[in-house]
Amino acid sequence: MGGGSSVYRTPSTRGVGEAEAIFDSATEEARRARIRNVFISFHVDDEKQVNLLRAQAKNENFDIEFRDYSIKEPFDEKWKTNCRDRIAQTSMVICMIGEKTAERDAVIWELEEAYRQGKKVIGVRIYRDENHPVPKPLVEHGARIIDWNLAEIARRLDEK
Repeated sequence: MGGGSSVYRTPSTRGVGEAEAIFDSATEEARRARIRNVFISFHVDDEKQVNLLRAQAKNENFDIEFRDYSIKEPFDEKWKTNCRDRIAQTSMVICMIGEKTAERDAVIWELEEAYRQGKKVIGVRIYRDENHPVPKPLVEHGARIIDWNLAEIARRLDEK
């Protein structure tokens, strides 16, 4: 026998429109409660801008959790192993594109590893008025390149 209640409940007096509004509100609340982990790949010269992005992401209007995986150790096999594990824990990789990003071996490796793991990857131009070179793996894989806009980044996180 089931564990249901024997209490009789009268049908709701709410209209369809009100029920839909409640459903939509609950759905939005559940979506916003979902926290996603994002790996940010960038050139160390752009760390100030990346820190600004992290600060913006803490705004309660956006439900983005960034994990800080900036390069703080030499680019060697140990770093690669740690980085590989960290990318595996994320749902998406964001490459912050600045003046010298496309030249950095560590950025190239991170992006190639992200693609190897089947992660979604987008490029974000740090400076809207600049057309800095895009790292080769982003070009080869046809990654979406967007201007820095937190709402747009959040929208890309929600894409399948």
